[in-house]
Amino acid sequence: MAAAYALSYAIGLLLTALRLRRRTEGLLDGRRISRTYTELTAAATVAGAAGWLIARSCSQSLTSVSSPALSLAAGGIAMVLLFLLLARLLRIVELRSLPGLG
Repeated sequence: MAAAYALSYAIGLLLTALRLRRRTEGLLDGRRISRTYTELTAAATVAGAAGWLIARSCSQSLTSVSSPALSLAAGGIAMVLLFLLLARLLRIVELRSLPGLG
């Protein structure tokens, strides 16, 4: 479901960019936009895979007393932190508006 959403979002972005390029008479910087979305996709993919692996390993190693919510929280926290770290390492300019990333 997430892959289908990402694909539909990418198609919508492409159609919007093409339409805006015509309206702005070519002033839209398509290369910079493409590079930013490529970097965001790479960071999200790596963070998502790591979060999934951490949540899965936590759920397999927990005893029957522990809650599945704990493994979900561990994976989610790892995913967010890794995404922010990768975004900072990739110097994604658009994320500077977030507190603590500037």
